[in-house]
Amino acid sequence: MYGVRVLKVDPDRLRARIQVLVVYYDTESRTHIPLPGEEPGVFLHFLWESAAGYLSDDDERKGPLGRVLSIDDILNYAWVDTHARRFISEVRRTETLNDPPTGQQWEELHDFSYERGGTWQDEHLLIQGEYEIRVTDRKWLEHLAKGQAWGSAAFPLNGDSWTADDAPYIPDLARPVVTLRPFETTKGSVTYDCVEHMEFSDDGTYLAVCSDQGRVWVYDTADWSEVVHTHAGDWIVPLMMWVPGSHVLVVKSYSTGDEPEEESQWAYDVNQRTNVEAPFQRGHRRSGDGAYRISPNGAGEGGFDLHGQSREPSRPLSHAGGRDPIQCHAFSGDSSRLFLGAQENLYVVDPAKGEVVDKVMSASERLFELAANPDGRYLAIGSFSRKLSYLEFGENRPHELCIWRMADKKIVLGHQFRAYIDELAWSPNDGRWLAVALEPMGEGQFHRGETEIAVFRMGPDVGH
Repeated sequence: MYGVRVLKVDPDRLRARIQVLVVYYDTESRTHIPLPGEEPGVFLHFLWESAAGYLSDDDERKGPLGRVLSIDDILNYAWVDTHARRFISEVRRTETLNDPPTGQQWEELHDFSYERGGTWQDEHLLIQGEYEIRVTDRKWLEHLAKGQAWGSAAFPLNGDSWTADDAPYIPDLARPVVTLRPFETTKGSVTYDCVEHMEFSDDGTYLAVCSDQGRVWVYDTADWSEVVHTHAGDWIVPLMMWVPGSHVLVVKSYSTGDEPEEESQWAYDVNQRTNVEAPFQRGHRRSGDGAYRISPNGAGEGGFDLHGQSREPSRPLSHAGGRDPIQCHAFSGDSSRLFLGAQENLYVVDPAKGEVVDKVMSASERLFELAANPDGRYLAIGSFSRKLSYLEFGENRPHELCIWRMADKKIVLGHQFRAYIDELAWSPNDGRWLAVALEPMGEGQFHRGETEIAVFRMGPDVGH
C-alpha cells in the first residue's frame, strides 16, 4: 500500500520525520488509497514493521517495539485504535506532493511500484507526504536511522488524534464514571419503551431523562442518585425541556410544523417534587439562555424556523438551499451556535444572524445524534461506524461516538459501541459531563426497556 522512508531521527526529542508514498493505484479508474491522516495507528504499524524483523528473513532492523508488540497485537485493529497513543503521542503532516495527480501523471503512473534499494520506480510521480511523529519513549525510535526505507502493507485506521490541548475539553470514553439503568426502577410493562430524550438543567445540577412512553427520571449529578421517577402522562412522541433558569421540567407532544403548536404540557418542579403550572415552552429545542428556539417549518429543505419564546416573529433557517432534512440538532451551552445534523451533512448556524456560517459536507455516512460542549468548539456525534471495513460486527451496524474538533473539522476521538446511540446530552454550564443513551441491538432487547445511560467525565488520560 505504502512506501516508507526515514528522513530524520531525533530520539532525544522523541521525534522522527517520515516520508510516506502511495505505491498502489488503479490507473484505469484513476483511484488510489489515500495518504494517511494524522491518527497514530498506521504509524505505529510502520514503526513496528521496521522494529520486528518482519520485512525479510535477513532483516536486522529490530528494536524494543518489535519485542513489546506481537503480530497478533498489530493486526488487532480495535486494540491499535485504542492503544496506539501509548506509543505515538502526535502525528502531523507537514508536506504533500502530487495529491491529486495531474492527468499527465496518471498517464505515466503504474498500478504498483516496488521498492528497490530504498527507492521506488517513478518516485517523482507518486503521491507522497512528509510527517513529523512524536513518540512517548525514545526506545520506540532506537532501531531507526536516516535513509531506511521499506514497503508497508499497513492501511489507514480511524484511531484517536487528540492532543494535550484538547484533553480538558473532551470526554474520557475509555471508562464511564457511572452507568445509569433507568428502567430497573420501573414497574409495569416496558415493551416498546426506550429513552427518547435527555437534558441537563441549565446549571448542570440535574440530568432529566424521558422515555418514549412518558416515563421521567431525574438524576442528581453530584452523586448520580435518582431523585425523581414519575410519569408525565400520555403524549404522542413526547418532547422534554427545562424552563430556562429553573429546575422545572416540562414534557409535551412533538409538533410537525404543519399546524400551530398545541399549548398543552406537563410541568414538574424537581426541587419541590411536585407538579406545577409553568409558562408554555415552545419549539423543539431552546438555547441555554432561552433567547432562541427552533420549530419545524414544513418548508422544502426539511429544516427549522428560529424564534424566541413567542412563535412570531420567526426566521426560516435556509441551511442547504435544497432538500436535506435535519435529523438531529443542538445549541452550544453559551447559545452562540446552533448545530444541525442532516443525514450526512453538518451545518453550523449563528442564531443571532439566523445564518449558516460553516458546514461540514459528507461528515458521516449517517448522523443520528449530536451534542455540543459549552462554547461549541467540540461536538459529540453518534453516527454509523467508520470502522466497518476492518472490525467485525456481523450483520449489525452499531454506532460510533465521535468527538469533533470544530476548529479544523476533524474527528479527534472515537469510541465504538456495540449498541445504538439513541440520545446525547452535554452539560451546558461547565461541560463536565457527557451522557450517552445506549440501546442494545440484540434480538428481544431493542426497545424493551433495557436502555443504559453511560456518563463520561471530561479529560482523557494524556499519558495514554
